[in-house]
Amino acid sequence: MHVTSLTLDEFRSYHHLQLSVPPAGLRIVGRNASGKTSLLEALVMLATTRSPRTSSERETVRWGSGEEYGIAPYARLSADVVTHERTRQLEIALELPDGTSRIARKKFRVDGRGVRAHDMVGVLRAVLFSPEDVQIVTGAPAERRRQMDILISQIDRTYMRALSRYGKVLTQRNGLLRRFSRDRVDLKSRGAVTELSFWDEELVSEGAKIVASRYVSLRRLSDLVSRRSAFLISDRQIGLEYHPRLPLRAWEDDEIEDPLSLEQRIQQVFLTELAETRSEEFRRGTTVTGPQRDDFLLTLDGRPMDAYGSRGQQRLGVIALKLSEGDLIMEQTGERPVILLDDVLSELDDVHRGLLLEAISSEQCQILVTSAGEAPLDHPALDRLPVIHIEAGKITAVDEAGAGHDGNS
Repeated sequence: MHVTSLTLDEFRSYHHLQLSVPPAGLRIVGRNASGKTSLLEALVMLATTRSPRTSSERETVRWGSGEEYGIAPYARLSADVVTHERTRQLEIALELPDGTSRIARKKFRVDGRGVRAHDMVGVLRAVLFSPEDVQIVTGAPAERRRQMDILISQIDRTYMRALSRYGKVLTQRNGLLRRFSRDRVDLKSRGAVTELSFWDEELVSEGAKIVASRYVSLRRLSDLVSRRSAFLISDRQIGLEYHPRLPLRAWEDDEIEDPLSLEQRIQQVFLTELAETRSEEFRRGTTVTGPQRDDFLLTLDGRPMDAYGSRGQQRLGVIALKLSEGDLIMEQTGERPVILLDDVLSELDDVHRGLLLEAISSEQCQILVTSAGEAPLDHPALDRLPVIHIEAGKITAVDEAGAGHDGNS
């Protein structure tokens, strides 16, 4: 899998850009705020439909866009992607209807046809490495859940649909619980039980799909992380643990081969937990169990890495995880994802920088790597990648004819 072209209109600092991308990838050089990170952000958005940098996608729309045409601010990003099946064309259009809204209206197109978000996810598969990834170790559980949701969604579209439906049901159920808590409704009230039971069934049905997918994916990903850690750090063991909120037992391989059976078992656990936490939910006015409270922890020799790992070890843990994400995507889909390295090489010492680049280059996947200077990009593993220079949202230099061009005006 590789991207052959990327087009940006009114996206971040780009007025207009057309970039040809060689199959091997690109080395992208530019100072801070030059626009190099925005190129990788655009590719992640086309892969996942969401920005990895902000929850307010209004920020991705270039300030002042649309003024010369007398229309609402807008942004468009598109890419041509070669998969093992054929060449696909992806496009996202963002619009700010009232010009100041923090919520952007998004439209998605695949091969020129309007689609829903979950139909776009997984056409382009990408793994992003960035300096902020250390938050996977030290940040809140929500960030770790988000990372795992992005990974699994790129492999299994049904997972993304289950996440969407579960989120809507959870919102409705929590609204009901807040009302019960506010009005001091008796948890044994026939009306309350009847009203809540409908949402319980929906919650359990979609929640079990999410937990089952996480259980299977994280089990395999944990094995891959252990293998990658042996390559990166010889005297310590990096691991990955799934900490579900539901009290799940460890199932044997032959017990999880049937996904439907696994979901049914998780449904029973979920229903039992809802019954046991009912009084707490009525008191607090919120759902206290389920996949929205799951966590995933990187470990160092079996201990939580956030507490027992140095900053350098935490970065190596994230690298082992990210490399393993690429391995899992390859195992499940038969295609290597596009690898995006956003200014991470300067964070590593020479030894680990070399190990990372050798590991990635040995997979023969497309690599787009950014840096504020050329020195971190001067490595034999990257010699096959042309270099482009970016400044203020424009390509100012290319080291190889035809590697890239822009149409800024």
